[in-house]
Amino acid sequence: MTTINLSEAKDNLSKLVKDTAETNRSIVISVNGRNQAVLISMEEYGSLMETIEILKDQSLVKKIMSSTEDIRKGDVVDFDDIRRD
Repeated sequence: MTTINLSEAKDNLSKLVKDTAETNRSIVISVNGRNQAVLISMEEYGSLMETIEILKDQSLVKKIMSSTEDIRKGDVVDFDDIRRD
């Protein structure tokens, strides 16, 4: 993750936005030597918002955890077996 100061961010905002959108790399913006903000792509933002929504739904989180445990134990069904039915 790249860190730049606010003055540099102001001077290069168009390029930073373009680069962030194209590379999905985050840019930390510092003010007076302290990290204050982060510039992220819309794709990354959307992913974060989706993750937050999933984590808010405790029943969904429990299903994901249970499914992950099933996979770890090898308790799975082959897709080809499902298709034949």
